[in-house]
Parts: sequence; C-alpha cells; structure tokens
Amino acid sequence: MRKSIATIGILLSLMSPAGLAAKAEASVVQAQVQKTTQWKCPQWHSLMKKYKLPIKTFDPIMYRESRCQAKVIGWNYRAGMSHRDCKLSPAATYKKCKAVRSYDSGLLQINSSWTTLTSQVCRSKWGDMTVLLNPHCNLKVASYLYHKGGGMSNWRGTSGSD
Repeated sequence: MRKSIATIGILLSLMSPAGLAAKAEASVVQAQVQKTTQWKCPQWHSLMKKYKLPIKTFDPIMYRESRCQAKVIGWNYRAGMSHRDCKLSPAATYKKCKAVRSYDSGLLQINSSWTTLTSQVCRSKWGDMTVLLNPHCNLKVASYLYHKGGGMSNWRGTSGSD
C-alpha cells in the first residue's frame, strides 16, 4: 500500500504545473543535445550517398578535416619547418614554398600526392589539384580511395593520439 501511495505522489508531482514545466524543459534540452551530437555536415549527405561513402563514417571525418567547408587547403610542412618559413601569398604560389611538403584539399582533405588519380577520376588536366576544391571531384576521389585504394587507411588519425 505504501508503494502505491508513494507512486501516486510522484505521479501527482509530475502532473503539477511545475512538474510538467520541468519535464518539458528537460525534453527540450535533450532534443538540443541530440541535434548537436548527430550530424555535423548534413548539407553534404546527398553527395556522400551519390558516391557511396558511408555517412556515419565520413560525416565526422569531413567535419574534422574541413569543418564542412569545400574550399579548404591544409598545408603539410617538412620536418622542422612551419608556416613561418613561407611568405604569405595565394595558394598557387604558397604551395611552392620550400617548407611545404604537400597539401590537402577540399572537404575530405585529399593529399596533393594523388595527382594522377585526381586527373583520371575528375577528368582534369594533370597537376591541376584545384579541382579538389569542387565537392563532386573531392568526394569522387575519396570514393575511389575508399572503395579501391586502401579503405579507411587514407584517413588514419594523425592528429593527436596516433
């Protein structure tokens, strides 16, 4: 009998205006948390599907690599060198700086070492890596690398714990 009285008391407190308000506030907070932890780059999901890249896998990678921005270039410097060894200039000339070893382009940060593959997959002039700033080309090359060229090893974690 005491259990049922305690249960009724809890139910009544939840049904009170204050209890209902607390419950509504908690569900709003929960919905906000779910919304922010789900997908980071939903604007690119249809393109990922088109090129058969698993969204669950590539959405967080895309966010980590480019923050979902298509025209991002990441510079990889030679050992012992940094951006301080290069004069600030447009990307076309900056990439020729002696400190730059290679660079990564676009949504999934495809490395500049993939020159031949990029020209074949994107049907572009050999050596023109600016095509990787086009989301279709970038995801097409990523799809080739994922399905035919080593899978996820091309996106191994190199920042931090690896």
